[in-house]
Amino acid sequence: MTLVRRSLACYTTRNYPCLEIASTYLVAEDSLIGESPLDLQVAVVGSTTLDRVVIEGGATYLKWGGVPVYAGLTFSRSGVATGVCTNVSARDHAVVDLLSNASLSVDTGYSQATTEFVNHVDGDHRLQELYARAAPISAPQLTAIAAKVGHVHLGPLHPRDIDPEALPALHNVGLVSIDIQGYVRRIEGTDILPGVSEHLTAALEQADIVKASRDELEEVKTFYGAELEAIMRNYGLEQWLITEGKEGGWLLDSSGRRHEFQAIPVEECVDPTGAGDVFFAAYLTQHVYQKKEIDVALKQAGTAAARQIEGKLITAEALTRRDN
Repeated sequence: MTLVRRSLACYTTRNYPCLEIASTYLVAEDSLIGESPLDLQVAVVGSTTLDRVVIEGGATYLKWGGVPVYAGLTFSRSGVATGVCTNVSARDHAVVDLLSNASLSVDTGYSQATTEFVNHVDGDHRLQELYARAAPISAPQLTAIAAKVGHVHLGPLHPRDIDPEALPALHNVGLVSIDIQGYVRRIEGTDILPGVSEHLTAALEQADIVKASRDELEEVKTFYGAELEAIMRNYGLEQWLITEGKEGGWLLDSSGRRHEFQAIPVEECVDPTGAGDVFFAAYLTQHVYQKKEIDVALKQAGTAAARQIEGKLITAEALTRRDN
């Protein structure tokens, strides 16, 4: 049975062709749209991390993190059938158990190391250092997971988190969403510095919905020497989501319409780690899977991110790896 990427126009009754279907994006050539829905709806791909969080003037603790944890749990808790493709070392298999126990399907490859970050947190500001990197997600891994789902959600944390040669495996996937943070940073020793990777182009060629911070967007515009509207047209992107922390943000859709949103006030900033991942996954859940309009989905995603910052959603206690 051959799997093909349908013309996206057949999926829509709105102006966002790739967003109308919920569970069956990838279908067989000889089947009808909507038949034989896949067991998994979304696969989250990227490094699961061990984060040492250092709170300015407060505690230091170790916890699991990364896009597979924060986005994966957000999707799954919202009722979206979720798989994860990630690489961790054998000694850190506990995080696989954590995700599996939360009803996520986990595909792990061999790696001598687990990606490890130190996050220095001061209010809503965060400075990161990278101390170890897992083996990149390989082409065979990405090909296998892409054949199981209609939606792949990419969350690379550095330019080679996902093998660049693997990205064409996403060609037949109906919906590809990506947080480009890993493609707009370079690693020098343990330092994480701004800098757009040449591999961003290959990722955008497969993407439908993109998320970036305001600073990351400015880096991308400088890299391509073009405004966002032109970049979106060039790569056929449906939506580009921009976050600006406590200033809120905006989303630009393929029609050129800009959707502004405000950040939801927080009672106390406990730890902003993972808030962006939660926001993006919550937005996709609301808009793609629950069919909410863009502005409604953005507002509800903001509420989820605020709860994460307050330490009330995916809690540090639930993700703690071991005693300090």
